[in-house]
Amino acid sequence: MRRGAARARRGVDASTRRLAALALVLPAACSGAPAPEALGASGGGPKPAARAAGAGWKLVHHETFDAPFQEPAAWTEDRYGDESPYHVDVFDEDGEFFSARGGEVFREGLRRFRSFRKSFTYGEGGWLTVELYGRDSDRDGVPETGGRFEAAGGKARLVSTRHYDGAILRSTAPLPARYRVEVTVSNIDFGGLREGSWTHGGKTNGYDGDELADPWRFSDRSTAPRSATFDNGVYFLCITDYPRPAPHNNVFIHHHRKVVMDTDSNFGEDGPWSQVWNPSTGRAEQDGSRYVSMIWLRGDAFGSPWTGNGFTSYTAGGWKDGPIFVDKYLDREAYVVTVERDGRGYAMSAAGRFHHGGSTTYAARREFREPPVTWHYNQRPDEIEAEHPNETVDFGKTFETWPAGSAYPDHFFFGDPHINYYEGTAEFDDVKLYLPDDG
Repeated sequence: MRRGAARARRGVDASTRRLAALALVLPAACSGAPAPEALGASGGGPKPAARAAGAGWKLVHHETFDAPFQEPAAWTEDRYGDESPYHVDVFDEDGEFFSARGGEVFREGLRRFRSFRKSFTYGEGGWLTVELYGRDSDRDGVPETGGRFEAAGGKARLVSTRHYDGAILRSTAPLPARYRVEVTVSNIDFGGLREGSWTHGGKTNGYDGDELADPWRFSDRSTAPRSATFDNGVYFLCITDYPRPAPHNNVFIHHHRKVVMDTDSNFGEDGPWSQVWNPSTGRAEQDGSRYVSMIWLRGDAFGSPWTGNGFTSYTAGGWKDGPIFVDKYLDREAYVVTVERDGRGYAMSAAGRFHHGGSTTYAARREFREPPVTWHYNQRPDEIEAEHPNETVDFGKTFETWPAGSAYPDHFFFGDPHINYYEGTAEFDDVKLYLPDDG
């Protein structure tokens, strides 16, 4: 963690010199439920949430994906370890956490394949970076499968044909203290129910049915890898706390999010683990299919080593602790999602036609230090309160979860960040970055 914090400070300082500070603040009302007229409001296609009156902003980047992706032909092997450019901490692919919990069974599982990556820039001045992951299961030096983006019809089409695939689009440079990021996501096809069944089109929750979340997702009770088929989804927009976002195992990803909007269609022997808020009934209903989340990761406690920190979730019924989500997406619909950082907190919004709310915009904002404090919100050491949450934990290696003097850059990403879960396709368009207009 200390090594990661040092890298973060260097990245933030460089980014700050390159980019002007920016901010975009949603109206104060978005800290609570949307106005009654917003829920189920009629109208055309999705529109971004309204911005604060009188604020001056400028659009500095707008990507429409009209140009093809210039993906390198060759993959580069990730050999793990401290020298890997993708090394961060104990939750890395070869991390101490997995070795301590899984022992030789885990290490043997990791030796059964080789990991390969591609990284290349895209867009004006290379402001976006594509990070891809592929698995070489027969260890012949060529991945049998890998995630990718295709420029099709003016959109970036994400393709994950196997749950071992990983593909994200991220900001190349760390983001400054104030910014607004906007993305349109559409044609989401990552599992879920159809006509009341998890099995359709010859697949179960979007999977062939034999997928394992190996070698990283096992449990404290058994080193046998869990089935991947119980969870399938995609990230609409996420802010991370480390310098080089890229696809990783799902345990790693869960430990490195600040705020996120995503979906994870899930089921199991005991039913789904998620709930969705129904504004018509005024209650949360158990529902694992196609939810849309708006979550702030909690920094008041480290949380579960397997699933990451707990989170505070926004719903039309107010703030909820745990997996109670704002609504559900619909087939063939487009959604405009945003994340804003105004120097004092994070705001998020999702606009489109939803299962429960109809055509509407869900929007909310939380202060960084509003209880529960947002995880790793500080981009600089001087942003942390004198007294802030910090724990010493031992997951095969002892480290502090939020040490004094630490700093964590903001990057955004969207796509499929998991290399042991998720199969499907989705389309992304109109990626926009706003900075304040200082004059």
